[in-house]
Amino acid sequence: MKKHQTTAHKAEAELAEILGTEAQLYKQGALADYDVVPLRLETTYHEACLLLFEKSVVRPGFKLTAQAVDYPCLFFQVDGAIEELVKRARAWHSNNHKTTLYYSNFKMLGRAPQASAVQAAQQQGADIAQIEPLSFLSTAKKKQLAAAYKQTQQWAKSCQLSLSEAEICAACLYDNAKIIDAFHHGNAEQSNAKCFVDVVQKSTVNDYAAIRLLLMHALAFDVVVMSKDGYASIENIIDQSLFDSHTAEAKIKNDKKSNAAVWVGLLVGALLLAIYYFGVFR
Repeated sequence: MKKHQTTAHKAEAELAEILGTEAQLYKQGALADYDVVPLRLETTYHEACLLLFEKSVVRPGFKLTAQAVDYPCLFFQVDGAIEELVKRARAWHSNNHKTTLYYSNFKMLGRAPQASAVQAAQQQGADIAQIEPLSFLSTAKKKQLAAAYKQTQQWAKSCQLSLSEAEICAACLYDNAKIIDAFHHGNAEQSNAKCFVDVVQKSTVNDYAAIRLLLMHALAFDVVVMSKDGYASIENIIDQSLFDSHTAEAKIKNDKKSNAAVWVGLLVGALLLAIYYFGVFR
């Protein structure tokens, strides 16, 4: 029998030949000491949904060079028919709660840091090696966090966020335990740490929410903001060049045909029943 190899099958075979098995090349912790260089993927919505729950090593752009890892990540907002994505996101969060954050609005993300955290930021600054609450991080993680914080500061300026340097420092480094903890548990051999914001009602995206979303993006989290009612309006505060924006359309269903099929079934059933009774009681 003739056979024809599809492009996808050929690509998978070539990838397996180049990489071998993941266990041989990327053992647990093998990349822990490498510098992580976040690489944002610009994708279609369907590509994003396919890549979102896959391991980082199979994503386009993943590359190991010298002591650095080009680490592909996603940052997008989506409005519309998001029910299936929300379902998968919740399941992922349930199974990966140490590396995944899930919010139903921007309230917690937009929480102002405590006054004591701002005071500590003013007095101690952003020297991550000297910040006591961050002492549990590895040397490599501290280095990555320092680079991400610097990048976040630059993005904050480009987005014209009205926060002082001390407020940004406090929100990112001193009063940000959940994000730092998810970052701590993440590793480059597995799927990226993730943050899902499922905006089910109108919720303000304030400067603190924006700065934390930007920090997670700089840390190579997959950041996904979802709303079926079009409330995911982060473009009002974050520069649109920093993320993708998608509209999810519902699968087309021909309700008229479905309803017609139901009515035809009922009519046929009624007709058969009438024939039966006609035959019995004739």
